[in-house]
Amino acid sequence: MANASMRSPDPWIHGRSEALAGAPSDPFEVIARAYAPVQDEVDVEVPITFGAIPRDLSGTYFRNGPGRVSIGGDRYGHPFDGDGMVVRFAFDEGRVRYRNRYVRTRGFVDEQRAGRMLYRGFGSQRPGGLLANLGRTRFKNAANTSVLWHGGVLRALWEGGAPHRIDPRTLETIGVDDLGGLLRPERAIERALAPEHAFTAHPAIDPRSGELWGFGVIGGPRARLAIYRLDAEGAPIERRFVALPRLAFVHDFVLTERFLVFLLAPIAFDLARAIVGLASPVDALRRDPSLGTTVLVVPRDGGALRTIEARAGFVFHHVAGWDEGTREIVIDTLRMDDFEGGTIDVLDPAALRRVRVPRAVPTRMIVDLATRRVREEVHIDADVELPTIDPRRRTRPARIAYAVARPSGWSAISHPAIARLDLASREVHMRDLAPDLPGEPLYVPRPYAPEGEGYVLTIVYRAETHRSELWVLDARDLSTVARATLPHHVPLGFHGTFVPS
Repeated sequence: MANASMRSPDPWIHGRSEALAGAPSDPFEVIARAYAPVQDEVDVEVPITFGAIPRDLSGTYFRNGPGRVSIGGDRYGHPFDGDGMVVRFAFDEGRVRYRNRYVRTRGFVDEQRAGRMLYRGFGSQRPGGLLANLGRTRFKNAANTSVLWHGGVLRALWEGGAPHRIDPRTLETIGVDDLGGLLRPERAIERALAPEHAFTAHPAIDPRSGELWGFGVIGGPRARLAIYRLDAEGAPIERRFVALPRLAFVHDFVLTERFLVFLLAPIAFDLARAIVGLASPVDALRRDPSLGTTVLVVPRDGGALRTIEARAGFVFHHVAGWDEGTREIVIDTLRMDDFEGGTIDVLDPAALRRVRVPRAVPTRMIVDLATRRVREEVHIDADVELPTIDPRRRTRPARIAYAVARPSGWSAISHPAIARLDLASREVHMRDLAPDLPGEPLYVPRPYAPEGEGYVLTIVYRAETHRSELWVLDARDLSTVARATLPHHVPLGFHGTFVPS
């Protein structure tokens, strides 16, 4: 267990990030610069360089992402393997205080001491070829995908392992969190593969009960899906297991008032090659043309599960989901017709140019439990990712969603625009920031205001200055309310959360 009680000198605190000047015109060069490792850990009040922070925006915004994708000359093979760096913005009476800190996972601490790459990852093999990776089944928990606030506890999440508990004020790492024992494996073979069961980077909090639902995919001779539930105070309630028809890569799920819904993509995972060390997990994923998408419907009350076959496709993120009467489930999701696997060297513009990125299109799926059929249609013709909605609308119909977007004709892997999606009227309002790159647009509702009113928070990488800015946008039209300039850049990240005061 890695923790922040270690008081030895930390070179990350005393280092300095390299300053880069001038804005490259090539979007692939911008992406590579945006992923440059961060050297500094700071705790400062940041200047408001445009507008003013609204007085009713009071609370703390946390976001997680890969702070570094290389160490000692060794490059990780995928941004999903970058060491997690949590950033914190505290809003108070129109002022903003910023702090960033790496999550002191065991892998981070070990590699920091060694000055080189020691662990395998989702898309990374240890330097040294087959012999360096043969039989190494312990992958580095990067703790880099999201942050969760629940029951008064802040956790850094990574879907391949257990969360790490984080101090919400200092961002110091307290340690690995097994959720009160829910993540402890019972089988010896599972304990041999990993000390804790996996826990999703996309848990769901029921806005009515405050309960937290999560899941984890467990490999082995017979793949299983573990489902976890905690009460509103964070105490464990239950863990149950569901047999999977195949080992599946499941990143997100849908929570409705009655069900948990999982989409199992038509991807074959060669577990043996990955475990032995012949390939990283991402290189062991292959689309199976003989398979469609399996919709797995799990009742919240523990009743019999149902499997329904749908058209082949792949999904990273869902937008919203709800029960429509007693026989239908509606899912608004971001559907890809294809899946792009393989390693990605995000620090190399030439390598980025070779990456093909399928469109992720807002698609409405209607799951008919009576006929066991799925109807689907393109709901909005746009290419978007990292969606967020009003957290009060989870398990119920949501009208407004926000996402990063790729405008028509944009071929790079990045998303240079922010989009406001009206899921009722199917209208899209898009704000293009190219060559700058926004992160996940997190919707923060104004207290007591209706859905779609309030603020959108995003961290924008500025290509010309090689710094990042916190942007506060008006949720109604994406106009700029305020901007605050950070003392360094923040690499393109993943998911965040807002905790009201």
